[in-house]
Amino acid sequence: MKQKPPALFHDKNQEKVCGSESQYVRESFADKLLFHTVMYDSSDTIYFKDLQSHFVFCSRAHALGFNLCNPSEMIGKSDYDYFPKAFADKTFRDEQEIIRTGIPLINAVEKITMQNGKLRWYSASKYPLCDETGKTIGTWGTSRDITDLKRAEAALARANRKLREQSRIDDLSGIYNRKYFYEMLKKMEKKILRIANPTPKDTFSLIAIDIDHFKEINDTFGHLDGDNAIRHISILLQTLCRKGERVFRVGGDEYILLLPNTNLSMAKDAAERIRLSIEKSEFVLQGRACHPTASIGVACYDEQKELSRLIHTADMRLYQSKLEGRNKVT
Repeated sequence: MKQKPPALFHDKNQEKVCGSESQYVRESFADKLLFHTVMYDSSDTIYFKDLQSHFVFCSRAHALGFNLCNPSEMIGKSDYDYFPKAFADKTFRDEQEIIRTGIPLINAVEKITMQNGKLRWYSASKYPLCDETGKTIGTWGTSRDITDLKRAEAALARANRKLREQSRIDDLSGIYNRKYFYEMLKKMEKKILRIANPTPKDTFSLIAIDIDHFKEINDTFGHLDGDNAIRHISILLQTLCRKGERVFRVGGDEYILLLPNTNLSMAKDAAERIRLSIEKSEFVLQGRACHPTASIGVACYDEQKELSRLIHTADMRLYQSKLEGRNKVT
């Protein structure tokens, strides 16, 4: 329940005033009414503090924020009585700096973990409080609870991240798609070009993979079972990726692995490990066990420092593996 405003004007039965006194009373009434409206009706918190950062006056909204009915209950207390110590320490330092410099703090975003464990966000502005002579006698400030806004911003950010992630994923295989491969390839190149003195490990390699005789799988079992074969290989390649490595589906049964900090020799070793893992794997289509193999081509950025030629080199080596009998790394 709102508190009743204090008596702000003379009763009609009081002695009448006139001239300049009447003007003064009207102005006094307007000032008091304005002050009362701001302090009792504003949803933003408003407070005044002395030089030691103790409250000397608080708005009704400020008191209600701490489940207090009367703002006068806060007088003489400080942020240490209502907030966690870490937050109170920060506000005290901020206010003492304002007192020292006379420079206000405008629209600062404050993050507070309350004693009940809940997280709250506020937008706060603080100013020096001066007397009639201009002498600083404390600070005053306002704050607005923006917790709902911050939650909405976080939810929007999560939704945007999810949309970005979904735009990178191939619907059939569940792994990264061709478009994201080119994005990551360009980022990898930019990262290397920024290195002033690159070492032998400051490079990256590509492993291009094509499933052997995949057309026969589609022709024998149909495209739906062919899709199951794609998913099998995709999951397998994901499990074979080490930290920092990514696998992309760039065509029907074509994949590319992007290996950072990997030279050509290291990439060949990784490709041979992948080839053996595919050869040893098994999936079942219409009750029949299938044992896939893959042809693989490997290329390193150190060989071709132009991205289109790098991809072309990996592709040509993949097709060389096919020409030489498949289930091979070139």
